[in-house]
Amino acid sequence: MNPFLINNYTSPEYFCDREVETKSLIENIKNKSNSAFFAQRRIGKTALIKHVFYLLQKKNQHTIYLDIYSSQNLKDFTNQLANSIYNTFPENKTIGKRFWEAIKLFRPIISVDEITGNPHLTLDITQTTQFEKTIPQLLNFLDSQNKNIVIAIDEFQQILNYPETNVEAILRTCIQQLNNVSFIFCGSNQKMMHQIFNNAKKPFYSSTKNINLKKIDKVIYAEFIKLQFEKHKFKINDENIDLILELTDCHTYYTQRLCHDIFAFGEKKINNSIIVKTINNIVSDNESIYYQYRNLITTSQWNLLKSIAIEKKVEQIYAQKFIYKYKLGTSANVKRTIEALMEKEMVYFNASIENPFYEINDKFLMYWLQNK
Repeated sequence: MNPFLINNYTSPEYFCDREVETKSLIENIKNKSNSAFFAQRRIGKTALIKHVFYLLQKKNQHTIYLDIYSSQNLKDFTNQLANSIYNTFPENKTIGKRFWEAIKLFRPIISVDEITGNPHLTLDITQTTQFEKTIPQLLNFLDSQNKNIVIAIDEFQQILNYPETNVEAILRTCIQQLNNVSFIFCGSNQKMMHQIFNNAKKPFYSSTKNINLKKIDKVIYAEFIKLQFEKHKFKINDENIDLILELTDCHTYYTQRLCHDIFAFGEKKINNSIIVKTINNIVSDNESIYYQYRNLITTSQWNLLKSIAIEKKVEQIYAQKFIYKYKLGTSANVKRTIEALMEKEMVYFNASIENPFYEINDKFLMYWLQNK
């Protein structure tokens, strides 16, 4: 088995670090505090949730996970919540039987997911007012089981895109009345997540303990990489690992993907040439996508994207020195351009540190731009 996982979680053996964040989340759950954590896209937030859930399930704690990124409205959210509960508590278990009885009035429909082959539940209700009442009913059902239950809602910022404007209020009102159910809210769009949880005018303001998920420490990641390769009889030295982490900037997904492909390459004695060849193969496979990016954004946006890629990190993006160096026009033009790139999530603004900076979200795109 390839030890560098990129799409799933299996066990702590293949999970790197996150000890502080794991401890914080488990402490919050133990103390019935809801958590909201903010993370750059593909930094490992879903894997962290699955890791925490793995540890909780070992202690017979009930956990429910739903990713609402694809949801479009309150109806989608309600059906995802109902389906997640249904799949967590099978009908042949006590809570599952109670749940089935509780939702009979909603005329539940069971189908088979064509992709996963798992049973999929939807509720046969159509009116928005019905969904507004159904969410509290579903959560109150869980609360009434007198079991400690944790619900993780991934990509929670998606609720801001719903056509219904009262979703935050509905959820907040219901959640604050629960005694046995705690929540983990997470999202990869920091601007939207901060709008939900850190805006004093919003229902969720000051209702959670916030966690900022940062990149894994370079020293810790280097130790993990070396251990995983050496366990499978690969030879890799510190210089090789430094190159891997330099190319991926310690960003979880890109580090895992590069190591995954190096491992799959099969050469037991790893050197810098193999590492460079592997990342070149990855960006070559994605090159058509990168050219599409260039055709979909303006020339100003493309030039600023390249400039940030070359610099890797830009703290003073409106500084005349930076603007003049890359011929980016005026500071007003840079302001409009960077906002557009951030809206498209091509550029990420790391604001959770003492000296904030801008960087390219996709590290393989960054590498491609640097070498173009």
